[in-house]
Amino acid sequence: MTATQASRSQTQQPVSDPVTDLAGAAIKVVVVALIVLIALPLLIPVGASRLTGDVLATKSRFWTVTRWQWLINTLGILIVLALLTVEGILLAGWVSSGAAAAFVTADGWQWQLLPMFGPWALVNFLFGVLLLPAAWSLSRRRIARLVRTRRISDVVRQERIEAARKRASDSSAARRIGVKLEGDTGRIVGASKRITTGPLPVGGGRQAFGIVNRVTVRTFADRFYDVRRVRDWVDDTGRHLVLPTTSSAVRALLIAESGSGKTVLINDLVLCALEYGWPVFVIDAKGDPADAEDLVNVARSYGRTAVAGGVWDLFNGTADQVTAKLMRLMPVPDGANQHYLDEIRGVLQAVQDQTPIRSVPDLRDRLTNPAPHVRDQYDLGMVNKAVDRATGATAGARALQSLLVALRPLERWLGEDGWSYDKPKADVTVIPLTPVDDAQARLGDLLLLDLRNFLSTRLERRDKYPVVVIVDEFPQLVTGAQDPGDTAGSLFETARSAGVGLVLATQSPAGLSNDEVRRRRALTSGAALIFGRSKDPEDVVKYAGTVIRMESSGLATGEELGTARAQHSYLIPPQDVREAADGAFWLVQGGAIAPFRALPNRKVDRQRDPVVDDAEVADTLDPDQAAD
Repeated sequence: MTATQASRSQTQQPVSDPVTDLAGAAIKVVVVALIVLIALPLLIPVGASRLTGDVLATKSRFWTVTRWQWLINTLGILIVLALLTVEGILLAGWVSSGAAAAFVTADGWQWQLLPMFGPWALVNFLFGVLLLPAAWSLSRRRIARLVRTRRISDVVRQERIEAARKRASDSSAARRIGVKLEGDTGRIVGASKRITTGPLPVGGGRQAFGIVNRVTVRTFADRFYDVRRVRDWVDDTGRHLVLPTTSSAVRALLIAESGSGKTVLINDLVLCALEYGWPVFVIDAKGDPADAEDLVNVARSYGRTAVAGGVWDLFNGTADQVTAKLMRLMPVPDGANQHYLDEIRGVLQAVQDQTPIRSVPDLRDRLTNPAPHVRDQYDLGMVNKAVDRATGATAGARALQSLLVALRPLERWLGEDGWSYDKPKADVTVIPLTPVDDAQARLGDLLLLDLRNFLSTRLERRDKYPVVVIVDEFPQLVTGAQDPGDTAGSLFETARSAGVGLVLATQSPAGLSNDEVRRRRALTSGAALIFGRSKDPEDVVKYAGTVIRMESSGLATGEELGTARAQHSYLIPPQDVREAADGAFWLVQGGAIAPFRALPNRKVDRQRDPVVDDAEVADTLDPDQAAD
């Protein structure tokens, strides 16, 4: 090789620049350090999400979103970003000052990496705890999306997650109104210092008796999904259950077992109606005087007049209506007694030609001295007809004896100056009855019959003045040959036209009727269906409708999904109703559903004047929790 070629070969070989090499090494160290420092805060949240997977999602606490969740998430992210920013600035200054180049030129610099960057790495790792709330929020959204599309591999876990989400929704609603729930049982165990009681003004003159349960974590698909709103019973915001502002729209069948919060809900409805200025009648077949006293005291604390018990004017109404009520006291027709029943009916009609009977003394006087009250000689002869040759008793005397025997057990509840549906004595009239007492059961049956007469009279007079009637445990008041299902159906079908609000309550669908057709008539009468905890909910949840869901098959281990098929499932699972917490209800009407929690009632001391310091009771809701 010639000298020229050798010189050219030496010229083509790269020449090493010590300064450049040092700078490159320093930059590599900085880049690696920066990547490690950025990645370390993510280890805890990512590791926690990977380790727990969707196991924690079966706990309602996982789906509980605090009011300040968004602020906690934001602060955690900002603090970590601030730490990384400071570290980035320090690394940049370390490089620009030449300290980084000097560091990599030192012998054994690799062994100095841990002492120099170890404290920073530990701090960054620990700061990852601040990202856990944000990681849980992201995990909640991811799992919510999988649950919505039913893509959780384990079918059992899918159902448990859905149940946990519903419990979290109910707990969130309870916390918003100041009620404390026991997580394992759903029992109300206390209240906070600021508690929201019903009725709650929500604008537009409306009064709310409950708040809608809303899922605590909503996906973007949930936000854009068009959900049908319950008309009349839910306000425009979709957040509150309100009493309709038209009394004719207040028609509801309430079904919930004892201890589920039904009495509290009924009291809320009463107080909402009183705030509208409507007279209210409450027939309480539980017969607990304490409940009646509580309602009366609470109503008075709102400045309303209220009475419990008192006497009832049995003889209000037209002659035909008075006759119908008196005949209801007689035994059920069985064929053998039909002649005597017709005789009594004929006598009563004859002595009410000019005016109806107005009292028990008036009844006695007309049947013993019928001449001034009959239309003609024929009617007089019918009343004075001798029916017993031995005693000379007349038809009128025999009818009077039968009627007085039936009326005697009811005397303490009857009076000429008593209340009637047409002439209430107070803003709210509470009538506690004990159906196990035969006399009180008969009285309740008469009150229901008089209610039907009241509806008929209002229709004839075209009277639309608002009034609300609530009957708790009403099937126990339907006696004789009547059927509760038929009674409920006929009352609901007439109440709307008569402009009367009507709420009938019972503990179970089976209590409505022993006959399936009659029970269905009551449940499909057009009234809103409100139900709470029940051991036999299938008969009510089916009226909430069904939804088409993709049900997947899978391996026995639950590790892999297989084929899927679409099928109809209850929109409200029956098990949710069986496990419902105290005060939790669903309202179904017009193909729409509103799960809600009833607002608690104001507490008033029975031993003192019912005055409550408004400062002790919060009548406004706190702002809704921010959606996660």
